[in-house]
Parts: sequence; structure tokens; C-alpha cells
Amino acid sequence: MFRRLTSAWLLALVLMGCKHVPSEKERQGAEIHYELGLQAQQLGNVQEAYKELQKALTLDPDYPEAHNAVAILLHLAFNRPEEAIQHYKKALELRPAFSEAKTNLANVYLSQSRYDEAIKLYEESLNDMLYPTPYIAQGNMGWALYKKGETERALQSIRAAVTTNPGFCLGYKNLGIIHEESGNLSEACRSFGRYREACPDVADAYLREGACQVKLGKVEEARQSFTVCEAKAKSQVLKDDCRRLLEAL
Repeated sequence: MFRRLTSAWLLALVLMGCKHVPSEKERQGAEIHYELGLQAQQLGNVQEAYKELQKALTLDPDYPEAHNAVAILLHLAFNRPEEAIQHYKKALELRPAFSEAKTNLANVYLSQSRYDEAIKLYEESLNDMLYPTPYIAQGNMGWALYKKGETERALQSIRAAVTTNPGFCLGYKNLGIIHEESGNLSEACRSFGRYREACPDVADAYLREGACQVKLGKVEEARQSFTVCEAKAKSQVLKDDCRRLLEAL
């Protein structure tokens, strides 16, 4: 009887420990495919990036950085937010203090109008003193607060983001949008001007500043903004918008 119990106990231990543990060679291979995936993503080849990251996860399913990276692709390149959420949650299960993954998961929730869930995660990221890009969480939390209707808190949060990183283009853009939609045109134009100064090669900055200048009656300034916008626009749609607004002056 004792032998049968011992055998059953040993069998249970074997079954509990049957999960494959990647070898050192497999971990190294996963790291190589992960780096190849990041390189492909930087070059704009999202299909190749996804393929390499999948290879990394096949070799090492418990690779939190790879889960985070593939989730970014699923959310932003392939518009598959629910699958992205599962990968972000897996990354956080493997590394609970992974603030970048928390912020990225919050970004998915923000895109789904799940503002309270997003804000909670942004706040957790901001409490991490080692998080290298807190202005992203700070700025996006501000936008979530604005969409919730908490305009003053939103402005405070986004202002804190651009103070931390004076080159944070999205922060200035969102400040401009909030001021414009709130009817404060002078502050809106000032924010769009800061957007243009921080991102001089982004045509959208000139488009938004120009449209704001028109509302203030600054026609010549708007004409110059739309002219530069058309010259810098990389997409035909944006180029046409700039030209249309210029011709309408």
C-alpha cells in the first residue's frame, strides 16, 4: 500500500513538472529572433517582425519582452486588440513590475474607451521610479481623464508630461485639441505652436496651427502654415487637405 502511494505521489510530481523549460540554446535563439523582430519592426516590415517574435515565443513561451513586442504589433499594426490584451497580461504575469507593458495595455483600454482601467494602469506605471518614459503614461492618462470629462485634471497631467519631456509632440497636440474644444483659442494656438516647434517635420502640426490661426483671424500666418504643411506632408491625403485650406483663404 505504501509503495502504491509513493508511486502515485512520484507520478504526480512528474506530471506537475512536465512543463518544458527552455534550454540555454533555446533562450539564446529566442533572444536572436526577438532582436530580429525589433529590427524588422523598425524598418516597417510588420509581417516579418510578427513572424520573428512568434519564433521567439515558440522557443521561450515565458519571454515577457517578446509578449510585449508582439502585443504592440497586434494592437497597432494588425488592429487585433483582444489578442494584444492577452499578450500584455501574459507579460505582466511573468513580470508584474513591467511598467512598459502596463502602459501599453492601458493604451489598448484607452482605445476601447475603458478609461478607468486605463487610468489605474497609468498610475501604477507612474509609481515605478525606474520606468524610463513616464511622460507617455502621464500624457495618455491626461487624455483618458479628458475623455472621462475631467478636463482640469487632464490638462494638469498633460502639462506635467511636456514638462518632463519638452519634446513630447503628442502632449502639445492634445493640449491644443483640449483648449480648442473648450473654446480657448489663444491657448490652443499656443499649444499647436509648441507642437510645431517640437516636431518641425510633422505636417499635421502646421495644419492644426494654421486652422487655429484662421479662427483667430490671422490669415497671413495661416497661409504660411498651410504652405509649409503641404510641402512637408508625406501622405497625399494630408497634402490635399493643406492645399484645400490654403486655397480657401
